[in-house]
Amino acid sequence: MLCVASLSACGSSKYLDMYAPEESGLNVMKITDESSNSVIGNIRINLIGKGNFAYTTVGGCKNSKTYWGTDRLLAISPDGTELGYVSNINKQWNVMIRSSNTQGTSTQRTFRDISDFSWGNNGYLYFSDRSDIQKVQICSTNAHAGSIMRQLTNNSIDKNPVVTTDGKLLFFTRIDKSGPFIWSLDLENGALTSCARGYNPTLVGDRTDSFICVRNSTAGLSEIWMVNYVEGKETLILSDKNRGFTNPVLSPDGQWILCQGNSKSSITKKNNLDIFAVKVDGTGFVQLTYHPAEDCCPVWSNDGKYIYFLSTRANKDDYFNIWRIRFDVM
Repeated sequence: MLCVASLSACGSSKYLDMYAPEESGLNVMKITDESSNSVIGNIRINLIGKGNFAYTTVGGCKNSKTYWGTDRLLAISPDGTELGYVSNINKQWNVMIRSSNTQGTSTQRTFRDISDFSWGNNGYLYFSDRSDIQKVQICSTNAHAGSIMRQLTNNSIDKNPVVTTDGKLLFFTRIDKSGPFIWSLDLENGALTSCARGYNPTLVGDRTDSFICVRNSTAGLSEIWMVNYVEGKETLILSDKNRGFTNPVLSPDGQWILCQGNSKSSITKKNNLDIFAVKVDGTGFVQLTYHPAEDCCPVWSNDGKYIYFLSTRANKDDYFNIWRIRFDVM
């Protein structure tokens, strides 16, 4: 039974149930607990003073007046048994690793101050290091052994690293006065290539000529695009005049894209972040979460049957935790 928990004694009211009515049947499961884990998630942003929206990596929708951060803050291990997430440790953000089920402790695996990360099939974590206040650079470290860090780029702002299945090519977002562009770095010979406008690159299976990404339009929308930068083909997959979409990730079978975007809650009548899915050809669009809290940073389980994501649901202080739902859309 769904209920709204009142906290009138504290002078406020919070929606504390773990799911919304529309989420019936998703088997919503809480993986971490705020009493023993500090989990960082994407938060809403006031765009005032941020400049031209089309030149930023802030996700959003002008018509809904809703904007948010787009850092990748959750990842799953190549074998699916572990989750990586970002925690605030001594006033710095760093990657923690824990079991993908509800049991187990977490282990710190980066020792810098990062802004986002991904987990490569080669067993390495790729992250953007912002320890130097003058620049943000892409680095890597072994997900399980030691603390040696390898610096891979050296520019003013480099973010959103993802490495191809064969471990040879790294895609990332480079931000300069022209806005965000996706670059590739050949990890064997160091060759750098500017590929296309956008941010939040995500892999398209084993392909090295294409990626899915986000672009902010001059109309004030964050949109999902498919880009083949070798052939010069660019295809708009998902756009909505009342919603923006960011943080795309492709399903293991290559059929679906998960993303986060804004929607108006049926409970609060206000916009918040929720999780959506769409087929790679732009059809079959579906909203998966409906909770009035913030849901963000979705990732697939290795078999594609479940989705892990970050959410502030079910706690009175709006702390983020890792949650899991079942994906049974056909």
